[in-house]
Amino acid sequence: MPVLAGSVLVACAGARSTADIPAIVSAVPFADGERLTYALHDGTGATVGRGTFNVRREGDRLQLQQSYETVAGDGQPPRDTTAVTVDPATLRPHALARLIRRADGDDRYAASYAADGQSVGITNNDEQPRTVKLPQPVYDNESSLWLWRAAPLAEDYRATYVSMNAVERVRQTVELTVTSRQRIEVPAGAFETWRLQVRSGRATHVAWINVEAPHHVVQWDNGALVFKLESAR
Repeated sequence: MPVLAGSVLVACAGARSTADIPAIVSAVPFADGERLTYALHDGTGATVGRGTFNVRREGDRLQLQQSYETVAGDGQPPRDTTAVTVDPATLRPHALARLIRRADGDDRYAASYAADGQSVGITNNDEQPRTVKLPQPVYDNESSLWLWRAAPLAEDYRATYVSMNAVERVRQTVELTVTSRQRIEVPAGAFETWRLQVRSGRATHVAWINVEAPHHVVQWDNGALVFKLESAR
């Protein structure tokens, strides 16, 4: 995982072919003005940071914003902010910008998706830009915690899609499986959730998504940190 929590999935390309993989978005359950906050816990259960997820309307598109701040001692804590601009109906990506601020310097990442969706131009810090060819459809990795909410989750649900990780400059085949229905408690309250197994390459992680609309991600275990929903508006 990168420094903070910004990249959702481990950058391992799946072995499955990316040909003929259908879109997974059924209905987008969030809109302009949504704000979610999460407490970030390490393997011991200690709170090590905070995450904020915002949805903003930008013309005829939506901007999905996530921002993380670690708990720090002396000095300025590291900050990690990402914004992905997507189509409001399909969540297909248009652009990405990410900034990681540390005491010893900043890292900047940017991606611009072609209008036909068949390629993406990526710039990481001062490196030469790179163009990556894409299958259809494809979603941006940093939109994952919104994307899963738009899938038609149900008992025994299974789906596969392709995600583009612009930071690592790799495509990933992601497999989703609803393994059970569970009631869990987080700081925001108690929720009936779908337990969603997320597999990318050899990495398998778990998200718990509220059964009731607007289907918030109530908890997310990415293998390094556990996100627990604190508030939603």
